[in-house]
Amino acid sequence: MIKTIHENWLEEFNSELKNTKTICIVSPFITDNMVKHLIDNFKGKSIKVITRFDLNDFRKGVSSLTAIESLLKNKAQIKGVMGLHSKLYIFDFKSVIITSANFTNGGFFNNKEFGILSDESRTIEESYSYFKDLWKIDSGILNQNQINEWRDTIANSKPLPKTSEALPDYGVSYQKSIIGKRRYFIKFFGKGDNRLTLNHKITDELKGGCSHFALSFSRAKNDARPRRYKNGDVVFMARMTKEPNDYVIFGRAISYTHDKNRDIASKEDIKHIPWLKEWPILVRVKNPVFIDSIYGNCPKLFNLIEELDYDSFASTRIKYDKGIRNINPKNTLMRKGDVILSESGAQWMELAFKKAIEQEGEVEKTLIAKLYQGQKIF
Repeated sequence: MIKTIHENWLEEFNSELKNTKTICIVSPFITDNMVKHLIDNFKGKSIKVITRFDLNDFRKGVSSLTAIESLLKNKAQIKGVMGLHSKLYIFDFKSVIITSANFTNGGFFNNKEFGILSDESRTIEESYSYFKDLWKIDSGILNQNQINEWRDTIANSKPLPKTSEALPDYGVSYQKSIIGKRRYFIKFFGKGDNRLTLNHKITDELKGGCSHFALSFSRAKNDARPRRYKNGDVVFMARMTKEPNDYVIFGRAISYTHDKNRDIASKEDIKHIPWLKEWPILVRVKNPVFIDSIYGNCPKLFNLIEELDYDSFASTRIKYDKGIRNINPKNTLMRKGDVILSESGAQWMELAFKKAIEQEGEVEKTLIAKLYQGQKIF
């Protein structure tokens, strides 16, 4: 069997990882989140990795020294080969993935990659023979002392020189083709004491809410307003759910910039939606789309976090880029009314929402039109 792969890389990888005793990885670049996935899911005995030991890669952040160190602490055997460009994942002698995808977030989540999965004996034998030839190039095995020396070398190196302005790349970005140049928010609806079950219908939620025309916030003591929302931002609506506790994405809309005089719940708004009395500060939205199903069939925020980890949100990505490694993305959600997604998080959510709409359908516009609409914006 030979199967082509162009999406769902982590799912394919983890599926082959099950019941694997020895995994052999060839990847020029390796980053923290993918190593975390490997360590969390691998129940076998042996990890062998061939990568690059170019300190410039670590200094630039295209590969991660902390990821290499984490592999080493989990008893992986690691070697470095100069000029390495191939990517290969061998699972015992039962299957192999040959691909363009590095063992990085970019390779598994963000980039447009292609590869094959094969369980044919000849393909596996030739792949393993190639791996063994690479393994022989480096006679040593990486140890912690070498990593410590490299870390000191990088820390004491001169800053990268500022080069002249780079020439433009006229290719079209796969990620930008999905998310464009817009900012992406997730707005949370509900509170911890009124979470809904996963079998709750989204149409029932719409009938008693405002998500089809506005996002709602409580009034702060200093009357602070949600001014970071701008015209054209994308907002995913999330409902707090239980059994298990999570945030389920049920809708998507485009925001208007908050107007401090216009965007306060009126008496008419509160008459139709009484709970707006406690959440009267609004951000108006347009072009709402809702999944026509139950919450259990919608994208889950914790699935995003499980896959992307620190690369889920803009704030956690900034921390990571500053060198912070002890990051728990779930802490970003505590006592927050919303959160801004990273570019990787936005791409993940757009694709997950699109898939849910394709599978479940969207709530009919005629039904939404019958709901209370609030103040019209012209």
